[in-house]
Amino acid sequence: MNPRAHGLGIAAIACGLLLCILPALPWYSADLPTGSDELTGYGASATTWILPVAGAIMMIAGLLSAWWRPPTGTRVARILGALVVVAAVAAVAWAARAALAPGVQVVAERMGQAAAPLDGDWPVTVLPAAWIAIATAALAGMAGILLLTARPEDMIGPDDLL
Repeated sequence: MNPRAHGLGIAAIACGLLLCILPALPWYSADLPTGSDELTGYGASATTWILPVAGAIMMIAGLLSAWWRPPTGTRVARILGALVVVAAVAAVAWAARAALAPGVQVVAERMGQAAAPLDGDWPVTVLPAAWIAIATAALAGMAGILLLTARPEDMIGPDDLL
């Protein structure tokens, strides 16, 4: 039993849970002539759907790591760590894409007329939930890397290095 793998598993579960919740929070804000408006990660960017999927993968791998407590660097820990790292890389990439290049357009909807983009320079502010999603995914990736990395005191035998 390895307490380090247990702690890293708990960290992966927590980060995965956050990645499932964060896209539902407001990610963008715009000040318009009619007032201020906010959009969630789902409402503004079609790419944030990958965050809950990556979060679910992280939670499953973290749960298995916390339950089995494999010594870091062993086959099981490397597989679980690789799952967390791959999910984290995907989550960081898509969250950064949504936060750094928001595809938000201000559109006027009038009764009886087709929706049309509003002319003018309407600044769109990226809210903290977008930045927290990037940081959360990066932290999960670090936990996965620590699961991959072997420490001499965690090794059971020469087969663990294969």
